[in-house]
Amino acid sequence: MHDSPLAVVAELILLLSIILIAAKVGGEISERYLKIPPVLGELGAGILISPFLLGGIHWFGGGAIFELPYDAGGLPVEPQLFFVAQLAAIVLLFEAGLETDREQFMKYVRPATAVAAGGVILPFFMGFAATIMFGFASVDSVSAMVPALFVGAIMTATSVGITARVLADIRKLDSPEGVTVLAGAVVDDVLGIIILAIVVGIAEEGEVTAGSIGVIFLKAVGFWLGLMIIGSIVSPYISKAVLWFKSPGGALVLALALAFVASAVAEIYFGLAMIIGAYTMGLALSNTELKHQVEGSMRQVNNFLVPIFFVVIGMQVDFTAFGAGDSTLAAVIAFAAVLTLFAVISKLVGSGVPALLVGFNRRGATRIALGMLPRGEVALIIAGIGLTSGVIGQDIFGVVIVMTVVTTVVAPVFLIPAFRGGSGLKNGDDQADDNQTVD
Repeated sequence: MHDSPLAVVAELILLLSIILIAAKVGGEISERYLKIPPVLGELGAGILISPFLLGGIHWFGGGAIFELPYDAGGLPVEPQLFFVAQLAAIVLLFEAGLETDREQFMKYVRPATAVAAGGVILPFFMGFAATIMFGFASVDSVSAMVPALFVGAIMTATSVGITARVLADIRKLDSPEGVTVLAGAVVDDVLGIIILAIVVGIAEEGEVTAGSIGVIFLKAVGFWLGLMIIGSIVSPYISKAVLWFKSPGGALVLALALAFVASAVAEIYFGLAMIIGAYTMGLALSNTELKHQVEGSMRQVNNFLVPIFFVVIGMQVDFTAFGAGDSTLAAVIAFAAVLTLFAVISKLVGSGVPALLVGFNRRGATRIALGMLPRGEVALIIAGIGLTSGVIGQDIFGVVIVMTVVTTVVAPVFLIPAFRGGSGLKNGDDQADDNQTVD
């Protein structure tokens, strides 16, 4: 790496151009030839050009394209690229919030909460049980139990980013099932982050008090509900103030600035994922004139940034970590197979059964369960926290990678055909609304 700041910037721009080309090639192959969502091609392209595969090869005696950074806090990509990827995730979820009908969201937030609760409780206990069953943790003491608690926390994750991308591609964001999935994924991540915070507290201090759990819960839920309710009330005034600016691109820039503020506040002051703040801000503005003024421009920004996010997520996958710990390779493979199976079953049952009980038929419950299935970037982020903090080893990390990749790949493949057919509601009242989302 050269000392000149401009040379450093130039190298980063070159890396970004490689990521963009890989994203578009992977997406095109997936959509045109494999007939699967472009997001899977983008993830696959990221895995292929990562520092662990082609990107790490020293071509023709020179340096590798994507060197493993030594000062990135455990990240296998440059921090600057990781920043651009996170920026893209914020934009993706902000647009998803804008495209979500707020009235539909509020109508289905209660069933979504039931779906999310089932999609958190069952995966957590099945992940915990699998880790104990294969001897990667034990119940002999609190400290010995921490790896199993961490795997349980990872299993609760739902990749709202991947699900939102697939639903947007098939124009089902505003369908009853689509709204329920997005609302459920947000609630799921709120609950999952609360669980993660509790597990980290146990890992660091050896115990956690009821008071600290209550504080974490109130901060997380209070921010989410507060932003959604207050934002919805003041959104007409925000829209009017932003649209007062008549300079080219003024409305788009200020709308994105609001998304960035909500994301940063969620992460820094409330311990919530930035994507939750972005989605909630978009949702608050979804029924305003501002939404109609910026949605076209937002799609163009989205088309540029979002593929970077999925490629960088793929670049963080290290298959060499599989079986790198003290356990035998056979034990790790068996653990990976069972945990992946449990990951699929726990979301299909944990989210699907509550959906049946809150007004959806079997078709609708299946769509919702599949939408809650992909772990994606959320699981990778949690696993990375566990690995860098020493709570889990390379063996468990490798197993989590396999589980994450399989659920992320399988969900979109089955989700798209699942949305073909009639209404997913038991009474079919929203059949018309469902049909309006299809061109």
